[in-house]
Amino acid sequence: MKGYKFFLEYPNAKAKRAATRAALGNHAGNVIATFGDPYPTANGAQIEALSAVFSGDNSPVAVGAVALEYLSERCKRISEGQARAIHPELFNRLDYEPAAIQ
Repeated sequence: MKGYKFFLEYPNAKAKRAATRAALGNHAGNVIATFGDPYPTANGAQIEALSAVFSGDNSPVAVGAVALEYLSERCKRISEGQARAIHPELFNRLDYEPAAIQ
């Protein structure tokens, strides 16, 4: 998908550090899809994103913003193929409702 970057969420920073490229490790079962450019806020830089509503695997998603600090501390960038396999609900939204996101 053009224009999106996908980030696998981890329950904490320690779980992220333990994960490798080959073995993604103990992830949270959800992916964040970012789009657009980061922008400054009073609480640090943020970027528009679709992210999980709940902490359970394959959670429904909503449009919002995510802090760049959260992405760097608790998420790992992954490919679209990996994201599709881990969080199909995200792609139900991206593939069938792209106008709602724009």
